[in-house]
Amino acid sequence: MKKPHSVTNAALLWTTAVVAGVIEALFVVSEMNRDGGIDAGTWTALAVRGGIYLAVMVLILIFASGRRWARWALAGLLSVIGLASLVVEPARLLMDGTPFIEAFGGDGELMMGIFVARMAHIAAVLLATAVMFSPSANAYFRKPALQDSQPATVGA
Repeated sequence: MKKPHSVTNAALLWTTAVVAGVIEALFVVSEMNRDGGIDAGTWTALAVRGGIYLAVMVLILIFASGRRWARWALAGLLSVIGLASLVVEPARLLMDGTPFIEAFGGDGELMMGIFVARMAHIAAVLLATAVMFSPSANAYFRKPALQDSQPATVGA
């Protein structure tokens, strides 16, 4: 079966999510640098995040090539765990009365940049997940029916 546009679009949306995450991280690091510098722990966290983003990009490429397991890995790692990492703390802040933009963007000078990047990140994850499990993508990733489930008989 030819790869449907939904799979290509989902891969592009996943890539958009990664790019938005990188932009968000750059805003946060810029904010930290303005507030007093970046320590060794921050550099370590950035290196870990960079490694994760590289691994996710490889996973996106594997997904786009039609591997079913990569679709489920993206769903579990990014649609569940990654999305939770983007919304749990802001949701807690919202429950404590923090304004929406501040909960998702912080309270520094670069708050709007962080907010916009995070909203784009969340939207891309949600859309990628939906498109990745659309009917055409489901048909593409469905196991092909076994055409000859009976062994051939010799000499028949």
